[in-house]
Amino acid sequence: MFLRIVIGVLFILHGVIHGVLAVVPNPNAAQPAVATFFSEWAGQWLRGMLSGSALQIIAIVLAVIAGAGFIAAGLAMFDFLLPHDWWRALAIASSVVSLILCALFWNTYLIAGPVIAIAIIVVVGLLRWPTEAMLGY
Repeated sequence: MFLRIVIGVLFILHGVIHGVLAVVPNPNAAQPAVATFFSEWAGQWLRGMLSGSALQIIAIVLAVIAGAGFIAAGLAMFDFLLPHDWWRALAIASSVVSLILCALFWNTYLIAGPVIAIAIIVVVGLLRWPTEAMLGY
């Protein structure tokens, strides 16, 4: 039960961080009021294809999807609003979206993001840890 609480809370906090970064202005942006934390770091190849507002929308949408997914995974851990059977799929899918976000809008400030996402994919998805019994289901 304790492990379920810890993991559930960590997923929820990770989701909140994604959500906050979706709307917080990037302090290094030329016009911080209009650039989200991620959108200013779009790769040059992406900047050549899309306008600044399109980049901002993509960054916000990806960050919100990843954040909502992590929050949903945390809530599913507690069997609150969502069945607990969904937590693993939600955590993995959110990690994939988070990796896409980091790949499109890379900056070394974001190094923890892909490390956490890959760790979740490997541990939760490939290794299937923790087991249902360990979580007290």
